[in-house]
Formats: sequence, structure tokens, C-alpha cells
Amino acid sequence: MIKPIRAIIFFLLVTIHVNRSFSQVLHTENFNVLLDTSKFLKGNFTPNFRFRNMKEDFLEITNTSDISVRIKNHAFTLANKVEYSVFGKEQILSGGFLYLEYVNLQRKNIGIEPFLQVNWREARGLERKYAGGINFRWQALVKENIGIFIGAGSFYEFERWNYSGVPDVLLPTITTPIEICRFRGNSYISYKQKIGDLFDLDISVYYQPTFSDPVANYRMASSSELTYNLTKYLGLRLLYQNIYDSRTIVPIDELFHDVTFGITLTF
Repeated sequence: MIKPIRAIIFFLLVTIHVNRSFSQVLHTENFNVLLDTSKFLKGNFTPNFRFRNMKEDFLEITNTSDISVRIKNHAFTLANKVEYSVFGKEQILSGGFLYLEYVNLQRKNIGIEPFLQVNWREARGLERKYAGGINFRWQALVKENIGIFIGAGSFYEFERWNYSGVPDVLLPTITTPIEICRFRGNSYISYKQKIGDLFDLDISVYYQPTFSDPVANYRMASSSELTYNLTKYLGLRLLYQNIYDSRTIVPIDELFHDVTFGITLTF
């Protein structure tokens, strides 16, 4: 077994090559796996193709990766994504993210997970977002093939939006980018199950209200993922994610859908 210090160096070297970001709500439970005490290093790489009908036809090639290192009662996760895209006739790098999370596993069922994220999505008008916060994570149920996790906490976010994702008919007279800073609550519940040797199921729901107006100003999101394991290391993944923002910063659709089909490499 590689010594802990070498594992950390390897962890950083593998993930440092991409450092850009993706969307308002990161579906972070997709980066977590059932606790496996026999492994100290685990990761996934998922290249994929995607098509969306937005302001103009949107075709992209993306790659998502996440790597987790566990050393005794401490777990570190680093996840990232890059997107090379064609938006109409224009080639752009439309988005990506960098996400770092630490989980303290001192107690059997409760963990503390501070996190940092940087992300952007040019196709929707999100130039950049910085956020950091902390959650308390409860392992409501953990068995050999099933896990249910519940988290609650808060975070601080900075966002800068432009009008590149707004339809022409909704463009205001003044299109100066908008910057906003605020605290939000954060809660989630996720269900993970390994179905025999062939399938992995991962479902999660997120709720992020603002503290100033939690009833009218909030975000909700969900993620449903089914992976068919061709081999121990290779699988086919179907992923559906959505985000609902009750009060968007610029006039874009409140509900955003994202369907992905890709190949997953796991180690």
C-alpha cells in the first residue's frame, strides 16, 4: 500500500491539470461513494457528449473527474469538470468547476464537511462563482450495498452574471454584469445503492434557501444517476440533473434540465 504522504501527492498531481468550473448548484453527492474501509484511494472519470436546446443549439464534449482519499478518520475529495462547447456557430469553453471537500469521520454516524467551490457557466451567463461553507453529514443508513445520507449547513457565495444566456426579446436596455454576495442555507438527502454486480443507483435532492427570504428566494435541485457496470473499472452512466431557481439574477429560465450519457472509468 502506498504511504499516506505519497497518496496525497498522487491525488494532487492527477487532479491539478483542470481548474475551471460549472453551475449554480453543484450536485456534490455524485462525488461521494459508499464508505469502503478497504480502500484509501478511489476515483471516477466520466467523459461524455451532450446536446441541449437553449438560446441556440448547444453541443459539447465534457469530462468530469473526482478522486477521494481516506486516511484513517479523515476523507478528502477533489472534483472537477471541463466543458468544450459549440454554441450556435461559435466555439467556446462554456463551463467547469473545481470542488474541494474534507470530511471528519471521528464519530461513527456524523461527519463535519467544510467545502470550497469555484465554478462558471458561460452558456447561462454565470461568469464566475465562488462559494465556501460547512455541512453536518449524518449517515442515516449504511449497509454493504445501501447508503442514505442527510446533510445540513450553510455557505457564503459570490456570483457575477452577464446577459449572454438571455433571449434577445428579454434583454434589458442596460446589460451591465450583476454581482451579488449572500449567505444561503444548504440541505440535502441522498440515496445510494449497488444493485447486484451490474448496476449502481444514486439519487439526491438539494434545497438552498437564502436567509433573508427563505420562502420566496431559494434553489432546489435533484440528481438521478444509473450506472451499468460493464467491468469492475468501466461502466455506462445515464445521469439526469435539474436546478430550479425561484428568483434568477438575470431573465433566464427558472428550471434548467441536464441529461448526460457517458462512459465512466472507476478505480
